[in-house]
Amino acid sequence: MNSNLSIKDLENISGVKAHTIRIWEKRYDLIKPERTPTNIRFYDNTALKKLLNISSLVSKGMKISKAAMLSSEKLHEAIENLQKNDSVNSEKLLVNDLIIATLNCDVFSFEKYYSGYRKKHGFEATVEKILYPLLVRIGLLWSVNKMNIGQEHFSSQLIRKKLFAAINALPHKASDNKYLLYLPEKQHHEIGLLYAHYLILKKGNQSVYLGPNVPLSYVKSCSETIKATHILCSFIIPIAKDKMLVYLDKMNDYFKDGQVIIHNNKKDKLDIGKRPSMSLISSIDDLKKMI
Repeated sequence: MNSNLSIKDLENISGVKAHTIRIWEKRYDLIKPERTPTNIRFYDNTALKKLLNISSLVSKGMKISKAAMLSSEKLHEAIENLQKNDSVNSEKLLVNDLIIATLNCDVFSFEKYYSGYRKKHGFEATVEKILYPLLVRIGLLWSVNKMNIGQEHFSSQLIRKKLFAAINALPHKASDNKYLLYLPEKQHHEIGLLYAHYLILKKGNQSVYLGPNVPLSYVKSCSETIKATHILCSFIIPIAKDKMLVYLDKMNDYFKDGQVIIHNNKKDKLDIGKRPSMSLISSIDDLKKMI
């Protein structure tokens, strides 16, 4: 992956059209591109952060002519005021800061932004309003080859660490409701399921977390051992419809005595058919209503 950012990359990340960026660059000297040895223009993360901050101020009504004239100190002050007085925009700005920290693999900045928001709003709000949108943005950047696997892992591993710390801080209690959570084979993105594990435990239920890439036969064996009342399975990476239906048939045979919950981001496109023990969820809100 080439870490240099093109003007199209700036457009994709910031939402500001490339044509507008060029006008701001020429008319107001807003950001200055650098050049490769072969004279190709590119932008660095400092230019990206400035563009993100300026576009946030413009979106809230400040004229670009005024925003472009702000010194670094005044720009920082204006962004801080915006964060204090506009909660929705404050969260967008924080996600922007975390994107920059991720691109730079800057653990100190990441921790500062994360801790500051969590101290004010709590763990669950931080996960749902900050970390989840961050992961969505990271996924988009990775898909267009503007974030490498190391940068993606930098952020996801920090988030996993925080989830495990929150889970370990909860008491594990005996309960009539026994949840068994896992990701099927070739499914590895576990952050959402880890958060589900946290919520289920916090609600006072028993929860056993098997992790990613687990063969269904092993899930069946574990379910029988603990006498699971609920099986929660999450599909993050889409699989072919025929393979999904075969998988659901096996689940239906294996877990006749338990409630099977299937997480799928597009539940309206997944037909579970006549499988009365199965339920579909597509969001954390769906899960919260169930537990």
